[in-house]
Amino acid sequence: MVNIADTGYKFDVDIQRSGSRGIDSMKVFCYDLVLAELWDAKNPNPGFLIHDSVIFDGFDERQRALGLQLAARKAESLGFQYICTLNSDMVPRGEFDASFEFDRFVRLTLTDATLDGGLLGIRY
Repeated sequence: MVNIADTGYKFDVDIQRSGSRGIDSMKVFCYDLVLAELWDAKNPNPGFLIHDSVIFDGFDERQRALGLQLAARKAESLGFQYICTLNSDMVPRGEFDASFEFDRFVRLTLTDATLDGGLLGIRY
């Protein structure tokens, strides 16, 4: 549903159990992928979509795996880059389809195990 408020457009998607962190994050995730679809017809377009790991809070491992696989497929088919930051313990390795090679998408791994494991000189 789209409403016009004093502050602009208000988009609302009615999904059962809306209001839970996982469902609300999934709504944002889906909305972002719809925007990426729309970008495909526009030039110039951003060419990338970025999510912090917070987007997957409240998802179970199966849902997280399906979301990452969907984002990878959409990015490949539409020609945009999907960037997502994840803690290594959030990667649902046991839930990916057998043909999905998660590690081929990893571009940077940060660690606190060594002194040089930070980003831009900052240790996390």
